[in-house]
Amino acid sequence: MIPGYAGKLLFVDLTTGAITEEAPDPGFYRKWLGGAGLAAAVIISRTKPVIDPLGPENLLAFTTGPLTGTGVYGGGRYTVSCKSPLTGTWADSNSGGTWGPELKFAGYDGVFVSGVASSPVCLVIDKGSASLLPADDLWGKDTYETDDALQTKLGDPGSWVITCIGPAGERLSRLAGIVNEKGRIAARSGVGAVMGSKKLKAIAVRAPKGARIRVADKEGLRAIQKRYGEELKNSKFHQGLTAAGTGGGTSFLVKIGDCPVENWNTTGLDALPTVTKLDAANMDVYKLRAYGCHSCPVRCGALIEVKEGPFATAGEMHRPEYETLAALGPMCRNDNVEAVIKANELCNRYGIDTIGVGGTVAFAMECYANGVIDKTDTGGLELTWGNAEALVELTRQIAAGEGFGALLADGAKYAADKIGKGSEEYAMHVAGRAVPYHDPRLAPSMGTHFIADAQPANHNGPQGMGMLEQGRSLGEHPLLQSDAKEVFGEWDKKGELYARGAAYYQLLSSAGLCGLYAQFYAPPVVELLAPVTGWDIDWLEGITLGKRINTMRQAFNVREGVDVRQLRIPKRFERPLVAGPAAGVTPPPFELLRENYFAAMGWDRETGVPTKETLAGLGIDIF
Repeated sequence: MIPGYAGKLLFVDLTTGAITEEAPDPGFYRKWLGGAGLAAAVIISRTKPVIDPLGPENLLAFTTGPLTGTGVYGGGRYTVSCKSPLTGTWADSNSGGTWGPELKFAGYDGVFVSGVASSPVCLVIDKGSASLLPADDLWGKDTYETDDALQTKLGDPGSWVITCIGPAGERLSRLAGIVNEKGRIAARSGVGAVMGSKKLKAIAVRAPKGARIRVADKEGLRAIQKRYGEELKNSKFHQGLTAAGTGGGTSFLVKIGDCPVENWNTTGLDALPTVTKLDAANMDVYKLRAYGCHSCPVRCGALIEVKEGPFATAGEMHRPEYETLAALGPMCRNDNVEAVIKANELCNRYGIDTIGVGGTVAFAMECYANGVIDKTDTGGLELTWGNAEALVELTRQIAAGEGFGALLADGAKYAADKIGKGSEEYAMHVAGRAVPYHDPRLAPSMGTHFIADAQPANHNGPQGMGMLEQGRSLGEHPLLQSDAKEVFGEWDKKGELYARGAAYYQLLSSAGLCGLYAQFYAPPVVELLAPVTGWDIDWLEGITLGKRINTMRQAFNVREGVDVRQLRIPKRFERPLVAGPAAGVTPPPFELLRENYFAAMGWDRETGVPTKETLAGLGIDIF
């Protein structure tokens, strides 16, 4: 076994039913690391250009990183990658919990699924062997029901860790995600629709008892973990996550102008004075117990239950995260936290992205407010701002593909294409993917990433970029040092800054670490990789790894004919913020920032096509 890895990849062809294993050589792992890097290398090498996202040729990848399951703090992540049916671009959606580590313990660093089954199936990975199981009886069930039924069907309930799609994925909603453990979700880019198109209902994994991933230097890892753990323990940000999760500061983010109100029309406490009701601390009355992903001391999650009232939940569920609170709260001018909780439960059960659903509901509410649609269109729903009952019902309809929700089920872009009447102005997206709820005018790195990353409107990645932007260093290597202190101005100097930060994030994520650890802190990824893998790796190699992964993701889009010049930030962001520290400031020149970022990455400034020199320097040979 290669230290840090299970050492095998599983390939499943659902058309033929063939299941095969491959054992990559150590050099392959060192070149592509894991996560999105591993997925991109395999997907590009084994698929032909111009894939139909919902066709049998789209390869659906579930990949882990070398730190996943090793006991490294935050190493509980896995990534789902494919071509997105939502955007037509590269997709890599990330999830936590325990499914990723369980997959490695069961013997595989990744699973790659191609083809289409003739009828619904489940993939069962049991202690190092894999098989397909008919799943007609599970088709139509929600994700909670699927998990429970499959646990019983396989025997020894509770010993299996399951990831699955719900009805949204089955009916190929472009907003559908993949749900593990009834609430951890690889939510974005329509990865659940790809799984549904293959008629793959679930992947159930069970590892041998006591299975572990071998690390090269236990004592060396213990030493760096001690320092790493102390730094996490002393971090005020991570202390806040432990206390209240990612939603603990929702009202603060509205106050400073970061969190949008009324579909990005306004922000600030004057716009929604009652937003404090949505702060996660106010959900403590519903809290059953804390929840943490595998090997995570932060434990930012919680299981909650609303036991009575119009928005009572059907049992325990995962507490909403910040993006969910923002999407179904301020974006819709809703301050009813129980309505947000219920809408979140519906999304988790149906297996659908809360960011996309919330943005679509807000789009519909703005259409309603401006007379573009009325009650004759909505089936009687009064989609007025802040109508909690209507919000929950429309969420259900979108998730189920019923009523007016059927028109909205693929997101605001596709709904606007059908509605017309100028509604396109209210659809806040990049290439169909809803803009996540951090204002790019407040953090130019965020806006740049929305239109420059291989996965449009991606909020996972700017962490490293933003930290560099604000003058925080990321490790000891000179490549990661920055003397940039100002968030605004000096646009011509931002490209190299963003390229370094984005490369750092790809290194961190593909290694298997949680992105939340990179908020206001820089995990020592290279120092952790060295004792786990036994590699003599330094920061120069680490950042080169991140740049290679980022370039490979971009190369996929080039191969698929994506024109990055068509990836534009919504026009609403061309107006200054109305509240917070950036109020009245001229919005950043996002397209110029993208050009400078591309140039720093070694890609064509305008088209984003990696140069031959860059590809050669990174050892990439795909064109």
